[in-house]
Amino acid sequence: MTNKLPKTYEPDKIEPKWQERWEKEEFYRFDFDVEGPVYVIDTPPPFTSGTLHMGHILNHTWIDIAARYKRMRGHNVLLPQGFDCHGLPTELQVEKLGISKEDRERFREACIDWTEKSIEKMKAQFKRLGYSADWSKEYRTMSKDHITKVQLSLLKFNDLGLVYRKRHPIHYCCNCGTALAKAELGYIERDGTLSYMRLGVDGIDNGHITIATTRPELMCACVAVMVHPDDERYGNYIGKTARLPLYKREVPIIADEDVDMTFGTGAVYVCTYGDEQDLVWQQKYSLPAIVAIDENGRMTEYAGKYKGMTIEECQKQIIEDLKSSGAITKQEPITHRVLIHSERSGCQRPIEFIPMPQWFIKIKDKSKDVINAAEKMNWYPEYMFQRLTDWANSLDWDWVISRQRVFGTPIPFWYCEDCDEIIAPLQDDLPVNPAVDGAPVDSCPRCNSKNIKGNLDVCDCWVDSSISPLIASNWLSDEFEKLYPTSIRPQGYEIIRTWLFYTIFRCLILTGEAPFKDILVNGMVLGEDGKKMSKSLGNVVAPDEIIDEYGVDPVRQWAAIASLGEDYPFELKEIVHGKRFLTKMWNVVRFGMLHRSGAPGELNIVDKWILSKLNRLVREVTADLDGYEFKTLQKIRSFAWSELADNYIEMTKYRLYGDDVGAKNAARYTLSRVVETVLLLLAPFVPHFAEECYSCIGDSSIYRCKWPEADESLIDDEAEKGGEVIKEVIGAIRRYKSEKGLPLNAELEKIKIYANAHDEKWIKQGINDIKGTTWAKSVEIMRGAPEKKGDALQVRDVTVVICGVY
Repeated sequence: MTNKLPKTYEPDKIEPKWQERWEKEEFYRFDFDVEGPVYVIDTPPPFTSGTLHMGHILNHTWIDIAARYKRMRGHNVLLPQGFDCHGLPTELQVEKLGISKEDRERFREACIDWTEKSIEKMKAQFKRLGYSADWSKEYRTMSKDHITKVQLSLLKFNDLGLVYRKRHPIHYCCNCGTALAKAELGYIERDGTLSYMRLGVDGIDNGHITIATTRPELMCACVAVMVHPDDERYGNYIGKTARLPLYKREVPIIADEDVDMTFGTGAVYVCTYGDEQDLVWQQKYSLPAIVAIDENGRMTEYAGKYKGMTIEECQKQIIEDLKSSGAITKQEPITHRVLIHSERSGCQRPIEFIPMPQWFIKIKDKSKDVINAAEKMNWYPEYMFQRLTDWANSLDWDWVISRQRVFGTPIPFWYCEDCDEIIAPLQDDLPVNPAVDGAPVDSCPRCNSKNIKGNLDVCDCWVDSSISPLIASNWLSDEFEKLYPTSIRPQGYEIIRTWLFYTIFRCLILTGEAPFKDILVNGMVLGEDGKKMSKSLGNVVAPDEIIDEYGVDPVRQWAAIASLGEDYPFELKEIVHGKRFLTKMWNVVRFGMLHRSGAPGELNIVDKWILSKLNRLVREVTADLDGYEFKTLQKIRSFAWSELADNYIEMTKYRLYGDDVGAKNAARYTLSRVVETVLLLLAPFVPHFAEECYSCIGDSSIYRCKWPEADESLIDDEAEKGGEVIKEVIGAIRRYKSEKGLPLNAELEKIKIYANAHDEKWIKQGINDIKGTTWAKSVEIMRGAPEKKGDALQVRDVTVVICGVY
């Protein structure tokens, strides 16, 4: 306990002091020997970009509030923190350094070096946030231990027959040079051109059929023309063949109910592959597959004279040629949905469907298991469960887990080039890198072939991070059964279909249990303009700049009052308000330190009023935090600012500075109890502020204190009603003085208060508070109609008459 609090609240001084002390003392280190139920947080490992953005600040502030609250409630909290290291964005950064991916080892080492530096910057930001992680439990997805566990999980999946390798049309980003899972895709609206093209048809009066397409460059891969069986325009066409312009190749005309008769001409051509529907039709009718585009985004030999052109070049040239031949009859602008690579790399480029060998995990048939497990969890907010359900029910592809990159967890398998048999390593040999390590066998155990090839691909990053609950619970150790399942998974709604779905799926397979009990979902942070933060829009806010100016505890308050699951705009005014509140509360604590007392004395109606409201607040805030409603902070701030600072303190100063020892002790006791309880309530939200203030009045860290419990015996509806009457009477008189230009300590000759029998009871109990706070020489309680002499003030059913001012 220090002697006094400095006069001025200066976050730039107190925040680093406590951060250094917490780190030095390993204050938040998890210890199994500590009593209390274990509470394990499955924290999201941020991608190692080198900096935290405002979304991280919101998400991890919520996590920290929950951790601090649970500790004060007696839980033994394990808050590990990981870093998601692998991925395309890191590779792009390293490529900018001039290091080629062809030199795989040098490239990988450069990625590791870049990632290590990024992690150090991000850890410094986490610590500056006041984030109470146990850094001894830190994990990195590029570490040997983590890669070993990821590879072991894949070995177990392979043993269960859930892993396979197959040549299959997959979503492929030619810009990034890698396969993608469906969850990494998104749609955007883009302007394009709809071209109407004539295809020759023999045996038809007009001799042709017109199709409409936005992708004429795929003409060379056309394998059929589709029409709807109920479309009367094309009844005579079904079963005939259409002749492609330029290529002079014939394709069948087929009727299928999936054709949209309202789009274009109602006739479409099937290309392998323009979109997912093309894939469905190709497989449904056993149509040939023609690969028009290679993995570099260039036209193949099937494109004829367009071979080697980019997609854009080919589209431009083939349109000119089709026009010249008379095949294009018209064109019109169109705004249509384009499937793009929307995940973390941010390339936002259209994807292609390209057949190539890839590694898959069988997931389609497991979606119901995921839904059933998720339904038993506690969702905050509840409606987010539907997002997971909708995604799981929409799955029609298995999970493509292979990526054609270098910096990632190697898929731990070899395969036979003759029969495609998958060859797994021994568990004791993990981690392995089949790209450089020799195969565990000399010949294929299935066909005896010597043609054993090591896999070159690495895992999708979600394969790494989807075992995070296992990592947090120290999977494969003696501790695991005590820590798993974890208590809570906090995350954003935008990765429900990826991180959350894959985690539940994988952990169910590996453990037979759901990986967590609670799911806490936050929305996205928007710019002050209400739009998604984007450098191109100029609305990105750098957390460090805001913290430099206002301190981190005001920023944490901004994060706390976001609503569960909803997008939340950054508002500077909220951070300014947060700092103003802490300055106000700082002065309240300093004032309270001047009047501390342990002897209660006889409490009056105003003391009972504030204690009743305080305990009601404790009850409400506790219930809110049990449900992760962090915006309950607004209730605490409202009470502290309005009821405590602006009213209770003002109504008790006359006692605190008066000569009546009993009245003074009652006010001191009440004030001390209220201030200390408010600090305890604020502790999860503003840790540096709370620690600094409590260090001046307590004997230990505030985080060694128990969370306050509501004393139901002190919650008194009648006392609150009475206190409100007295508060409003005093408030009306103080406003009167202000309006008259009088100082608040201006003495009043007499106050007459006209009240009904019910309010008169309260006025009598608080008459000394009214008299002492308003500096009135006398206060009389009257019956009947108010006198017309003096200035009359109306407060509810009470009339206050000011009879004179000294």
